Amino acid sequence: MDLKDKNLRELAKILFSANYRYIDEEKTFRGKSGKVWKFDALILDNGKFGVFIRDWKREISITQIRQLNKACNDIDDIEGGVMICSKSSEFSEKFGKNNGIQVLDKGLLISKLRTQFY
Repeated sequence: MDLKDKNLRELAKILFSANYRYIDEEKTFRGKSGKVWKFDALILDNGKFGVFIRDWKREISITQIRQLNKACNDIDDIEGGVMICSKSSEFSEKFGKNNGIQVLDKGLLISKLRTQFY
């Protein structure tokens, strides 16, 4: 199966499992605010990083990046976030970077995988 045929969850697992401890299951945490946050996966590397995976046909919204940022700030154990999405824009990537969130779309995931492994 070619990389472009894999879904976002599979691509993220391949990429992050190569260098980090990657927990590919939904995890919930109660934040300092009392709100319960759900992450699609976790990356463990000298701390925990929450992952949101949004396999949508449209570009990722700033609202989703804000939600991930809020979740990371509300939970003491989470040090940062990674947004995995089907499509991103230059604006959403910049917005994420300015808020401590790495935004990776499918094209970038495939590019990183091809560079590292194939």
